[in-house]
Amino acid sequence: EFEEEYKKEQEREKEKEKQKDDDHSGLDEV
Repeated sequence: EFEEEYKKEQEREKEKEKQKDDDHSGLDEV
């Protein structure tokens, strides 16, 4: 069960990082 939570946390972090990257790339485009 613990591992399940850990995996979920990792996924959330990855999503956050991806969104940050998207924001940056968007700013670069403008």
